[in-house]
Amino acid sequence: LLLLLLLLLLLLLLLLLAHRSSGVSKEAVEHVTCEVCEVAMDEASAYVRENSINDEDGLSDMIDGLCSVKKKEGRWVAKLDIFREDDDAQLTISRQPDMGFCKQECLVVQRACQAALKGKEEVLLSLLQGKKSSKEMKNKLCKKLCAKAVPKLGKWKDEPFEARDTKEVETEDMIEKMKAETGMGMKMYKREDLLSMSEGDMEVMAAKEAFSSERAAARMAAREEEM
Repeated sequence: LLLLLLLLLLLLLLLLLAHRSSGVSKEAVEHVTCEVCEVAMDEASAYVRENSINDEDGLSDMIDGLCSVKKKEGRWVAKLDIFREDDDAQLTISRQPDMGFCKQECLVVQRACQAALKGKEEVLLSLLQGKKSSKEMKNKLCKKLCAKAVPKLGKWKDEPFEARDTKEVETEDMIEKMKAETGMGMKMYKREDLLSMSEGDMEVMAAKEAFSSERAAARMAAREEEM
């Protein structure tokens, strides 16, 4: 029975992922792939330089996370807003100063980034190892993409860009750093979520966090004893 439930849960997750993927317009992705590729090259070059990444493993990890909004090296994805001048125009992107919430347009940018890098990861690695400029990287990886004609795109519904609270992003970074250093996981709660909680909800939340911290501390103590 437990195995059946797990299989049903897995099937439900696969259907959900398939639905999300189907919601991203392939034509919209192709419209912005050129620009996204060029921005990705700028971001990769800047991230490597600012974080002094020189070793192959570090560069490979950076490339793996370059299109993921959940990774620091991929956060630029959530800073791009897609817009269209008129119904017949090609989609284009505009960079915003802050990260936005990753909704439909963000998914389009992610898919465009993934499409631009697909099968070219080793080439990008080689270029980064060779200290090539972002301009050289664009010529090598984006030039052909930018020369392609884009398909006709039907109706496009613009999605208003909604910036995230920078303090919230900084807090997430702090929690991730703490988790990496101590193994203690903490969940971040939004202010509105806390305000909507009853006293009982808060007691349950506090108990869960305390239990999680105790388990993490016990695991750390056990590892220290083994060493």
